Amino acid sequence: MTDRLVDNIRKEHYLLDIFQHTKKAIYVEKAKKIIELVKEIYRHIEPSHFNGRIVVFFDIEGSINFLDDEKEALYDKTILNNSYSNIVFQLQNDEKELPLYWTNTNERDIDTLLATEKNFIAYVFDEKKEFFIVNNHQIEISNNFTCPSIFALQYHYLHEALQDYKTERIKNVSCEHFKKCWNEEKWIYLKNKPEDCMQKSLSEYLKNRVRGINVNREYNLGASKPVDLRVFWREANRAALIEMKWLGQSLKENGEIGTSYSNNRANEGMAQIKKYIDINNADNPITITKGYLVVIDGRRKGISRRKVNSISRSDGFYYRNKELNINDDKKYWETYPNIEKPIRMFVEPICDM
Repeated sequence: MTDRLVDNIRKEHYLLDIFQHTKKAIYVEKAKKIIELVKEIYRHIEPSHFNGRIVVFFDIEGSINFLDDEKEALYDKTILNNSYSNIVFQLQNDEKELPLYWTNTNERDIDTLLATEKNFIAYVFDEKKEFFIVNNHQIEISNNFTCPSIFALQYHYLHEALQDYKTERIKNVSCEHFKKCWNEEKWIYLKNKPEDCMQKSLSEYLKNRVRGINVNREYNLGASKPVDLRVFWREANRAALIEMKWLGQSLKENGEIGTSYSNNRANEGMAQIKKYIDINNADNPITITKGYLVVIDGRRKGISRRKVNSISRSDGFYYRNKELNINDDKKYWETYPNIEKPIRMFVEPICDM
């Protein structure tokens, strides 16, 4: 998706709805200023990890005295790297003045604020949804992305890139690095220890596809084994740890049947990524990080007992639609917002029958 299209999607509806509701351009201008601050806030807060409410408001006439004894000026946005429940921000009508903020604000105080009926506009993030409140009227923000906020798209772009990598590079072995993982060009058997070329393949793809990132291979977190890839965004406080696992049958260098991995390898991968995230959270608590497991699925039916030189479609595609069976105690994505569901990428062999 192009940046221009993203910008168009971001701009549609809510600004027009704000104007149609108020019939005053000042509310649209204030909404634009609010969104500028929201984008800055989301450099330090990841909405998909945040469980409370985030409110950014303008008091157009300067008549609201919201919790005067608790307000602070937002001198340094890195304060937002700390953990809070609810956070409220107020933009000043004098642009030279710093925004004010309140942390761990009482729910009832927020509700009272949002019920203001005159000269008031606020952006609200609540329960993984975002919208505007204009004079006690709610205006929705359309969201067509795989993330809770259209103003924090880093992990959406990564997720989108991984899905496209699955189709563009893995499905039909359309990558020179990935071709080197295979013993022959029918994509039946993997080479012995194909991990290195798999990492190179994904690393190169992400570097070319996702803007504003650095990608490090074999990133050492202090565990017994380094994580395969670490993605770091240069313009936001975001990182991703990606572990890669492969399923299928490999051949030794002498052509004999070698190591094979099946579904349980994915469970091992989930345990690994959980360990990496725990270590990262302890060593780098300020950096917002998500964990991803990418599973390259090269499983074929009936190729492990004896070596074959060709494969039927029924055997070659036997596992194409067989999803991973992750043990209940390894389904970390259900309870940890910073661990994603594993992404399986099936490799289609070239079949003779």
